[in-house]
Amino acid sequence: MPKYGYYGSTNILYRLAHENQDYGRIIGVWLTILPYVMFLEPEDIQLVLASTKHTHKVFFYKLLDNFLGKGLITRDTETWRVHRRILQPAFHLHILEKFTNTFAEHADHLMKEFLKKNNQEINIAPFINDSVYNILSETVLGINQMDRRTNGMIDDLPFRKGQIMLLYRMVRPWLLIEWIYRLTKHGREEEKQRKDLFDTCFKMMEEKRKLLRNNTPAPDHEVKKKKKTSLLEYMVEMKEKNSCFSDEDIVEECCTFMLAGQDSVGTATAMTLFLLANNPEWQNKCIEEIDQIFNGNSRLPTMNDLKEMRCLEMCIKESLRLYPSVPIIARTLGEDVKIGKHVIPAGCSVLICPYSTHRLPQYFPDPEAFKPERFNAENSEKRHPYAYIPFSAGPRNCIGNKFAMLEMKCIISAILRRCQLQSIPGKEEVRPKFRMTIRAQGGLWVKVVARDQTSKSTAV
Repeated sequence: MPKYGYYGSTNILYRLAHENQDYGRIIGVWLTILPYVMFLEPEDIQLVLASTKHTHKVFFYKLLDNFLGKGLITRDTETWRVHRRILQPAFHLHILEKFTNTFAEHADHLMKEFLKKNNQEINIAPFINDSVYNILSETVLGINQMDRRTNGMIDDLPFRKGQIMLLYRMVRPWLLIEWIYRLTKHGREEEKQRKDLFDTCFKMMEEKRKLLRNNTPAPDHEVKKKKKTSLLEYMVEMKEKNSCFSDEDIVEECCTFMLAGQDSVGTATAMTLFLLANNPEWQNKCIEEIDQIFNGNSRLPTMNDLKEMRCLEMCIKESLRLYPSVPIIARTLGEDVKIGKHVIPAGCSVLICPYSTHRLPQYFPDPEAFKPERFNAENSEKRHPYAYIPFSAGPRNCIGNKFAMLEMKCIISAILRRCQLQSIPGKEEVRPKFRMTIRAQGGLWVKVVARDQTSKSTAV
């Protein structure tokens, strides 16, 4: 039975990806003092993720409550079902279309920052993370970084100042006892972080409520037609129609969207750009596709434009296959599960590792290679639906997966319209490290070269 002592070590992901060769489709593992059964095969994963019987999260998700609150990521099953039903309409494509201009405007601003670095070598990760943070601030909270009336608020928001201490606690088992942890320096700091986050969201919520106070909430059937300034505004309106959705619930969901959306989308976007820089043939295909869509016009992209970016979408999906933003998913079994001759009893903690499953050679030959053609229509149709799960899958999948894909397409296409990215000798390799999400140790370095293009970017 393999044992993994340090949850965040840089080689743990590689080891997990290759354990099936030694131990088979079911693996017992220890993460510090916590035992898990790990499923690697898509058909076994489907038994867990596709079932409504296994939607309960494992113990360590509770450690996120101190920081995230009880949002969709950490909610118990019954409350999660209620909140998911309330929030799902906000992520319908008709609503997300209202956000495309916001995505595109911030992406255009980011592209201009890249142009300032023409012929320079840069670590793209912090640039991308800043842009994603600004997009979330506007789409979730309604704070526009480019609006002079509100841009000063961005720097004061606490969503970038906190630090999730889950891993710190997991490798120090005595700190898993809540009252002991709260007596420590880190426990007190985390409590202060949570208070700052919640106070900020309460303040923003009250401001939205004042704006809406004199307006009649839209009927449910008109939600898809009405333009939303932010998800916070949508939730404030939904509270008026759902007595089970409280102010505290709104605040906790806002914190979840702001915190969970930063690292995941930021990492995925930066990884894709880095991989395109190191695979110029695919970067050129994306540039050709983008040029055909815009035909020299400097306008911002529409939803239809983003749908036409099929080559770019394949590249994003291949990047997420190689480096899924959240490389490990965990569930508690709600009933016995039979895998071949083995019965895994109810109550067991199950570990699912997309990073490993995405590298099974029977589904992804030459798994370490960047091959976006894996995700053309023909190849995708032939593959098991649970062989590729970057946003999890089943009833408890990521509610924001379409939001994230549109956001990534906007950012990457904006950069490629005006810039070409080149690899840097000696810095072509990704060295993944795992905290709560995958990050690149040492950064993601590329050389930015302005494209020879006469059209100018739309002013923002």
